[in-house]
Amino acid sequence: MCINNNAASHVCELSKNIHINDEFFILHFYWTGPSPSAGQFFMIKSERTSVFLPRPVSIFEYNESQKLVKFLIAKRGKGTEELSMLNTGEKVRLTGPLGNKWADFLPENGNAALVGGSVGVAPLAALITEKPGFNFHFYAGFKNGFREKKDENSFLGGAVNAVKLVISAEDGRNALGGRIVDYIFEPQAYNVIFACGSVPMMKAVKNKCEQKRIPCFLSLESKLACGVGACLGCTIRTVKGNQRCCTDGPIFPAGEVLFNE
Repeated sequence: MCINNNAASHVCELSKNIHINDEFFILHFYWTGPSPSAGQFFMIKSERTSVFLPRPVSIFEYNESQKLVKFLIAKRGKGTEELSMLNTGEKVRLTGPLGNKWADFLPENGNAALVGGSVGVAPLAALITEKPGFNFHFYAGFKNGFREKKDENSFLGGAVNAVKLVISAEDGRNALGGRIVDYIFEPQAYNVIFACGSVPMMKAVKNKCEQKRIPCFLSLESKLACGVGACLGCTIRTVKGNQRCCTDGPIFPAGEVLFNE
């Protein structure tokens, strides 16, 4: 089944389900469909489920040679709770890759700041894995710091290979204290800034970039139901009018996004 000319829908067996802690887990699948790029997402639905709609999840890592795709997921409701309880070998339908990609907005050279909040680090970490020679500075912010370094490294994935890595936690545990946006001292030092996370975090990044006139792009979350633009459930407000997060995004120029006040 083809979706958006460059997507497919396959039933795949779960290769691994790695729990980082009580909140976050990583699903591994072997994917033989079209190669995904950082910033894109899949619609995921297990065959053993009590929920009707699949869940949209950004790519955390893709290994082209191994055809291995990983998804970093936070337990946020019944659907993701069910995904967290899947066992190796269980069958899951993956539909994707969907949406646009970070590479569409990345300059050929220079440097870029990547700002991720909580599970929003996933699509940004995927970009570092995809573009290993680029000069990335990674800023990762969390509400609670990780208890152990190995858990932090598992969560950050490819981000640990950034030229510069800054980690903050609001509780200050094993990290800098406070909000990650406060540690981007000089946005003008970058050719572009990419961000994914909570709305307050992305609004703060957008404001900092607008003050210094630095190009900024945001990966937005919305209530995706179909993933292909048919249901209009993921509509967001922009200066160009209403747009669909799934097919027009999920990545948008920050200056075009109109956040609700």
